[in-house]
This record gives sequence, structure tokens and C-alpha cells, in this order.
Amino acid sequence: MTNKTMITGFPRIGENRELKKQLESYWSNKTTFEELENVARKLRKKHWLEQKNRGIDFISSNDFSYYDNMLDTAVMLNAIPTRFRNIKDNAERYFAMARGNATAVAMEMTKWFNTNYHYIVPELDDSIEFQLNPEKIINEYQEAKEIGIKTKINIIGPITFIGLSRITNGKDPFVYFDNVLSIYKELLVKLEKLDDPLFIQFDEPILVKNPTEKQLSLARNTYEELALVNKNIKIFVNTYFEHACEAVKELSKTPIWGIGLDFVYGKKNLDCLDHIKDKMLIAGIVDGRNIWITDFDQALNILNKISEKVPKEQIIVSTSCSLLHIPYSTKNEPESEIKPWMAFALEKVEEVGFLGRVFHGNNLSDEDKKILEQRRNILTARRKSERVTNRDVSNRVKNNRLGFREGEFDERIRVQKEKLGLPPLPTTTIGSFPQTPEIRKLRTDLRNNRITWGEYESGIKKYIDDCISFQESIGLDVLVHGEPERSDMVEYFAVLLDGFHITKNGWVQSYGSRCVKPPVIYGDITRPQPMTVKWITYAQSKTQKIVKGILTGPVT
Repeated sequence: MTNKTMITGFPRIGENRELKKQLESYWSNKTTFEELENVARKLRKKHWLEQKNRGIDFISSNDFSYYDNMLDTAVMLNAIPTRFRNIKDNAERYFAMARGNATAVAMEMTKWFNTNYHYIVPELDDSIEFQLNPEKIINEYQEAKEIGIKTKINIIGPITFIGLSRITNGKDPFVYFDNVLSIYKELLVKLEKLDDPLFIQFDEPILVKNPTEKQLSLARNTYEELALVNKNIKIFVNTYFEHACEAVKELSKTPIWGIGLDFVYGKKNLDCLDHIKDKMLIAGIVDGRNIWITDFDQALNILNKISEKVPKEQIIVSTSCSLLHIPYSTKNEPESEIKPWMAFALEKVEEVGFLGRVFHGNNLSDEDKKILEQRRNILTARRKSERVTNRDVSNRVKNNRLGFREGEFDERIRVQKEKLGLPPLPTTTIGSFPQTPEIRKLRTDLRNNRITWGEYESGIKKYIDDCISFQESIGLDVLVHGEPERSDMVEYFAVLLDGFHITKNGWVQSYGSRCVKPPVIYGDITRPQPMTVKWITYAQSKTQKIVKGILTGPVT
């Protein structure tokens, strides 16, 4: 194996959301767990080969999950909350922990650092009997080996696992650290038989930016101990989302094989390279969180700066974080001016392969020169595009003086009370009413040209009529129109605004089987036409009560 390129982690939902669809089929008892496993195996094989065929040296196993890697780690450690322990079937218990069941509430879910991905929060208390369940890790490694790929094994590090866990007994979560660390050591003993050498990536994003003194002390002690379990295991600690300079100083004193740093969102990492010394540096140089192509000249410039402090042969080109946070590939996207500007997961893999080849090569091949020139031309075209910079928007922003609302609150509330005539505590609903099967069918029929636009509008009006009538019947004061015309609270408005691009297949996992398709902001935003007036006006014409307009906020 050469040591030039690495992918931190790869999306798991599949090119066409195969995992999502199979999960939901299994949950609704339409298919078996064995059928779900078959789909998962096919996806893993496809994803491993996609990376291998693009020249990646270090490909991950155990980055795949049926639901979430933090949940997988909890299961590996046998950190099963009491309310789920009576469930004998492993798969049933796993999904009950994530989703709940008729008798047990699901475990908490929260955002993974500053991303839109949500992880399952482990629950720790004195009743847990920590013990090792390594089957998933071992099975997936051997699965990859059967098709000729020796993977690095991805594992959530013990400091991050404990630091992000929820304690149900009010104690400091780190009182369980020694118990957990002993299981990690036991795991390494089990894994050492898989290969020689064996590469293990411990993800420790909790060590970035402002780690506590306790976390820094644990970083040094933990990885001193883990690195000494077996010499044939090459451990590297991976960080991302910010700089990890404080942690680098501690980790550099341990006998680990390498350290992974994010040079996209952690530029300050350039200042702590003197500490790397004899270790491999996994240089996160390709952005794993956004969907734009990499500026190769800029990336190579950073790699060259790194090589002034760290010998070139110790540098591995990588992504800034897992590619879990971006869609699968742009290859199925329609041709447009914006498409060449974008790079999804497969395209990012190709970028890592290219940068590794160029950075570690002696001379540029004619083909690589061509790729480099094409990239420069695309970036230049994007910078010059009138779709990116709108002069009218720039001028309006420059001349904007509406920094504050006009009038004091006392004046505004008096006018509002006189105008609206509402009771002291008016009643209303948040906004949207359920998207019924009939509304979904109406939208599908319009998309497939089975009905006319007029027939579609008639169906929407009928829904609004019923919605207004229902709210009047229960005595609400401020009504809503129900938003039947909006299939998605973000995409609906993005379609009506210039500066947004709607992808065809840009799905990203948010949690479990939940996938989102965020609109892409590529330039200055303008509103060429009214967005809500038509339907709110219609709704208001159906009642004497006030109908409020509903608009997705700019931050959302």
C-alpha cells in the first residue's frame, strides 16, 4: 500500500437513497432484516470500489451504519439503556434505541458539532455493564478484504464518545472513562489478528478548538496506552471542523502512527506543524462539507507550505472530514452553468486522488496539466458569471439604511391593536397543516403531466377552503392557509428566488433514514416575483378573520 491519499469517510445512503428506502421498507415490515443486510453489503462493496478505482490508498470500513456511528459505538461497548435490555433481537433493539417503540422512548438525538447531521446521544449510568461487541467492525473489514481491499478501520474515539454522552445520574461522564478505555484496549487485541499492519482511524473531533485540560490530558494518556497494545496496529487520531493545535502538542508525545488535521476550516493548524515530528500527517485539504470544486492551485500551495515543516513522504492528502455531509455524485445532475462548479462525494474522491498524484509526483503528465488548466478555467468562469454577482443587489445592500424598525414598540403595539382588533390572547397555529395523500398525489400528477395547472390549482384551493373552514369551526382568531402548495418549506421558496440552484439528486443524510436536499446558494439572491401573495390573498378572500402570511426565515 502506498501512503498518498485517504478519504476520511464516505456517504452511506447510496447513490439513489437505496439504504433509506430499504430501511423504511424493513421498519414497515414489508421486507426482512436479511434483505436489508443484502442491500447494505451491495452498497459497501460499491462504495469501496468507487474509491479504489479513483486511486485512493486508505479506504474506510466501519464508516457505514444502519443509523448512526455513535449508536454503533454504544452497541460496541454494550452501553444499552435499561429500557431496551429486555429486547432480545439485536436488530430490533438497535432500532428501538434510535427510534423508540411502544414501551420505550428513543434515545436523544442532537447535531453533530456544527453540521446538519444528527447523532444518537449515548446514555451512561452505573447500571451499564461495559463489554465488547466487535462483530460489526470485524465483519465489515473482512467483507472488504474479500474483494481485495485492505481498509483502515474508522472508530469514534473514546474521548469524543464519553464527551458527547448524556449522563442520567448527574455524575461527570468521565467517571466511566477507565471502563470504556479498557474495552477499547480489548477491541485492539481482537482486531490485531485481522492484518499486519492494521490501520485504525480514531475520530476525536471533540479535541478541536477549545478542548478542556481534562480532555487534553486524556488525549496523551489514552493514545499512549492504545498505541502500545500491539505494534502491528497503526493508530492515527483524526480531528476535523476546526484547528487542533492544543491537542497536537499532546498527541505528538505519544507513539501513535499519525495525526489528521483539517486545513480547510482549521487554517491555524499550519502553526503547529513543528510538533508533528516523525508522525504521518493526514492533511485534510479537500472540503468535505461544501459542494464546490476545489481550487487545485490553492490546495497545492497549502500542501507545499505543509511540506516546508513536514517531510513530503509523511503527508497523506485527504478530505477535511467525512464526505457524509455532501451528496453522492453530480453525474446524474442535469447540465447547467452551475454543474461544473459543483463536486459531490465521488468528485471529491477524484480531487483527492488528483492532488495526491500531483503533490507526490515528480512531473505533471500531459493529462494532469489538462485537468489543472480546466479547473482554472471553471473557477475563472464562476468568478465572472453574472449569476454570481448581481450589481442591483450589491447597490441595494450598499445603500440599505433599514437597520432598525420604525417607531417605538409602544407606538407599534397601539396601531396593531387598533388595526387588528384581536383579543388579549389571540389563538393561532404555527403554520402548515398535514400534507395529505391527496395533496401529494395532486403534486405528483402535475409533475407527470397527468393533470393541467388549472386542475392542480383547483385542488390546492379546495384544500385551503377546508383548512379555513376547520379553523373557523374551532374558533381560532388568526388563521393560516395550511401551505398545501409547498412540498418543502425551503425548496418551495428557493425555486422562486434567483441565486438558488435546486439539485435533482443532491440528497444528504440528516439522521437515520431522514434525508434532505438543500438548495444550493451560488450567488446574490433576488426575488423576481411575489412568492406568497397569490395564495394568502385567496385564503383571506374566504374569511372575515385575519389570515397570516407564512414565510421561511432567511437563516433557515
